[in-house]
Amino acid sequence: MEGDFNSPTYLIKIAETCPEKSLSYLKDSLISSNLTVIDEKISGNRILSVQCSFSNLCIQAENLELLKDVNSPEKVREFNQKDLLSFKFDSKQTFFTSAEQLFLLENILHNVKFSKDEFLRNGLKSFGASDSILTGCLHSNPCIIESYTPMHQQDELKKLWGKVLKNPFIIPVNDLRDYYGEDVAYYFAWMSFLTWSLIPIAVIGILIFLHQPNESADDSHYLPFYALGMALWTIIYTKLWKRNENVLALLWKTTDVEKVDMIRPEFFGVTRPSPITGINEKYFPAWKRRFRYLLSFLISIPFLLLGIGAMIISLNLNGYISDDNSPIHIHELGHYADPGNIFANDNKYYGWLIPTIAHSIVINILNKLYRTVASYCTDFENHKTEQQHNDSLIAKRLLFELFDCYLPLFYIAFYQLDIVSLKRELIGLFWGDEIRRLVTESIIPYVLEKITARRRLAKSALIKKNEDIKFNDSEILENLELDEYEPFDDYIEMVTQYGYVTLFASAFPLCSIITVLFLFIEARSDMFKIMFLCRRPHVRRARNIGVWYKVLTLMTLVSMLTNCFLFGFASEQLAEWVPDMYETRDDGDRWIKLGSGRYIVGLVFVAEHILILCLVLSHYLISDVPIAVKNELARREYVKKQEFKSLKERKKSLE
Repeated sequence: MEGDFNSPTYLIKIAETCPEKSLSYLKDSLISSNLTVIDEKISGNRILSVQCSFSNLCIQAENLELLKDVNSPEKVREFNQKDLLSFKFDSKQTFFTSAEQLFLLENILHNVKFSKDEFLRNGLKSFGASDSILTGCLHSNPCIIESYTPMHQQDELKKLWGKVLKNPFIIPVNDLRDYYGEDVAYYFAWMSFLTWSLIPIAVIGILIFLHQPNESADDSHYLPFYALGMALWTIIYTKLWKRNENVLALLWKTTDVEKVDMIRPEFFGVTRPSPITGINEKYFPAWKRRFRYLLSFLISIPFLLLGIGAMIISLNLNGYISDDNSPIHIHELGHYADPGNIFANDNKYYGWLIPTIAHSIVINILNKLYRTVASYCTDFENHKTEQQHNDSLIAKRLLFELFDCYLPLFYIAFYQLDIVSLKRELIGLFWGDEIRRLVTESIIPYVLEKITARRRLAKSALIKKNEDIKFNDSEILENLELDEYEPFDDYIEMVTQYGYVTLFASAFPLCSIITVLFLFIEARSDMFKIMFLCRRPHVRRARNIGVWYKVLTLMTLVSMLTNCFLFGFASEQLAEWVPDMYETRDDGDRWIKLGSGRYIVGLVFVAEHILILCLVLSHYLISDVPIAVKNELARREYVKKQEFKSLKERKKSLE
């Protein structure tokens, strides 16, 4: 196959059901838009490789008002092809980043002029409702396009991975942005920021752990202060990250970027005149969608019950539920945790970790099963826009997965009031989740990909005798056969890990430093995954991490409550500071004295409200946008106004 595959390329896999006339018209439509189209059959697959000239990219960049650096005090300006030499220009190959080229190419593809009637005359029964030729062909009947994806650029990948290996302590977020775009780069920037931000609180956690007289989670004087410190850290971290987001948005020229809310091609409804524009549009009544929300919830209930069932079994196997009168106590399982048995605390082979790690694996399986159910339910709800659809899907999966992960921890902490068991469960879930991710997301996929690649090369060698197979053909097939990258999965894993660290800080102070170490491994694992084990994602411009910041803010608020309740009610940590309010009973545990409860409640209430006050004050007193960013944005606006003013004056002088 001919073509420069070091240049950004889109691969379009043609469906087997595609009529030949429709394929010919599709190619003609793409070529008429000044795109380079290479059509070839590779190992039985019909594939179009689409590339674009530099001049065509420039036209699209000007249409989209893409910001580029200039050689003047103005620094940044909307791209204008006539003033090309005024921009920082080295060569046509490097003027636009790889991500920008793909972004512009995809926009050109979506704006290709075509006739639906022409497609329908060429053997199609129906055509997708979208004005985009790509989306329309994906949803046509019979289907024309099976899938389309950007192709990896191996030379660029090698350079990028080389930078990762050269300096393993730094994530090259700017290089990731240049190759993958801002949406992916923000995820890695957030992970890097979290890793470095955790180090100070992790050092404090180590010192407190070393100061503990024994292995109990109740016997350090400093644990209540560590819990409060962690709650304060979450406030500082979320605020600093928001400011860092705005710095990155300025550097990456995305401060004015708004995600376009596209109408979903799958959206259906009755046609009616729009009450705003008067133009005919599809309408789906709100009451019908609410009814579908109810059905989605009912469908989700069995999976929630499975999660609760798995939790009950795990808690019994660990011996956390010892009360025979408890409705969820299962004696047949609980005796395995009795002294001397396999899951007992005194097991020298750490057998007590087995039920918790097994529970972590079961949680992962349930999450994967519910992923399909959540996707089906969200499609069933028939959302009009992509944003509404994605928000609904995120809400379902986030609530379900966090429910599965945190339910046993909340049960042990605030129902059993057993912080020692909470520490054991937290360690088991934490380690189990980390090891599971490393094995299932990197090691196994890497081994399978290597096996598949060898088989593919062997198959290509056999086919080569009968077909004119070029070197790049196996690379093209490899790109199409890779799994799609799902940023949601990576985000929710990081959010879950963030919760393990912040929600139950005083139960396991070492959690912070272990998280730092695992985040270091996770970042390299995720970069390896996205570079070599997944398809290259579509480039999406962004100015922040989106809805995930709201999730972090909510978890910050919850962590204030959980940490205050943990040292006040679920443990004896406060007894180290106010021993006169506690009494030691026959079992050796310290309980709040009769009449002292109101004072303990008061202390917890005051601590919690001080933290909430700090959160509110940080919101009002510390700007989300650093002053340097504000000044630069104001300067750009001033320069733009001055240019407009001078242009207006020149027009007047010509008149």
